[in-house]
Amino acid sequence: MLRIPTGSLRLNLIAWLVIPGVAILGASAWLSYAAAMREATLVTDRQLIASSRMMAEATQFHDGRLSVVVPPSALELFASDSHDEVAYEVLGPSRELLAGYPGLDAPLGLAATAEPVFFATMFRTEPMRVAMLRQPVVTPQGAASTTVMVGETLKARDDLVRALWLRGFIEQAALVTAGALFIWIGITRQLRPLLRLRHAVVSRPADQLEPLDATAVQTEIRPLVVALNSHVERLRSHIERQRRFLDNAAHQLRTPLAIMKTQVGYARRAQDNNEIGTALREVDGNLTSMARLTSQLLALGGVEHERDAVDTVIIDLDKAVQATVREAAQRALDYGVEMAFDGDGLGYVRGTRLLIHEMVSNLVENVIQHAGAGTVATFSVRRAVHDVVLRVEDDGKGVDPSDRDGLLDRFHRGRHAGPGGSGLGLAIVAEITEALGGTIELPLPRGGHGFCVVVRLPAVELPAGNSSIDEFVGVGLG
Repeated sequence: MLRIPTGSLRLNLIAWLVIPGVAILGASAWLSYAAAMREATLVTDRQLIASSRMMAEATQFHDGRLSVVVPPSALELFASDSHDEVAYEVLGPSRELLAGYPGLDAPLGLAATAEPVFFATMFRTEPMRVAMLRQPVVTPQGAASTTVMVGETLKARDDLVRALWLRGFIEQAALVTAGALFIWIGITRQLRPLLRLRHAVVSRPADQLEPLDATAVQTEIRPLVVALNSHVERLRSHIERQRRFLDNAAHQLRTPLAIMKTQVGYARRAQDNNEIGTALREVDGNLTSMARLTSQLLALGGVEHERDAVDTVIIDLDKAVQATVREAAQRALDYGVEMAFDGDGLGYVRGTRLLIHEMVSNLVENVIQHAGAGTVATFSVRRAVHDVVLRVEDDGKGVDPSDRDGLLDRFHRGRHAGPGGSGLGLAIVAEITEALGGTIELPLPRGGHGFCVVVRLPAVELPAGNSSIDEFVGVGLG
């Protein structure tokens, strides 16, 4: 996988813009040098052609022989500040030297023609570019061919190349430098909203969870700010929920602890064994209630932890409910409650064993604690079109209509609730249902009296081979 750089955004952007610019500048410099070389060579070649034609036209037959009077203008063409050396040769038909300096020998296989040809050679100790052409001269015996070669050292050409190339390179380098400067200024200005956003995040107090202003940054950054606001809102909701939970939990734990402290003090002062026994039984009952409360508080903590769990599996809700009801059946009979189960065998949902077990066990415990003796409770699991419906209905004493709306809140108990409860059972069921993507309702019982809870969870199609279904085994109720 490619590693994305995490350094300075400004430097990364500058690098992505300037480095290609420098590469393009290098390529442009090379192309400019090649163009300057062609232009300078063309100028030199034209001078050589003009000079060689002047010498060729000055060649004539006089007094029975070929002679050449080199015009001064043929050499004045090469006058420059570079002080190049100029060499020339005029050769007769038999390659005899008519005028000039020997040593401008053409490469093997290169012959003079009517049109100038060019070649490079070394004259004495310096490189030289030479133009060569053939010039016919009229004689009494007929036309005689002469060869004219004119060469010039390369100082003037090289100076012209440097002048042409350096000027273009400096102009292009200035443009690239100015572009990089403006890019730096532009990026710095465009990063200011992001830096202000960073300062706003760093400087705000830990308990300030208001959303950030998404309109204060550029369009491309707004999705990030919106995502941060969404995360902050979820965090704020989570912290607020935890704060309310801790406040309520502290209150719920403080009350029985104060009562038990009073009961223990009474037992220590009592002289009668019967009074001591009564006080200890009261302490034991309060300890049982606190153990149940602590278990439910831990269950709520487990719900918060499992809410975003990714290791979910497909669970047979029929088996989960059936196992939990079977395990608690004897204890329910001790309370005078008869429990029955009915399922169609199609209740497959996705979740974790902890959440499913806590949900079902709290529904069972709610029936045992509050339905009352002589009650019949039915647990049914049915597959609907898109949901699996878990319905728990009993024919017990029910709840007061004025208490129904708050029964899903934490630490809320109906006025007719039995002793020993903490008001967390249905709240745990509601939070687990929400965590699993379902809904919970408290409809009126079909028989007109009693209590009813309906939980709807998203249904999951049974996979081929049942390989991913969790074989749910009941866990003892806390």
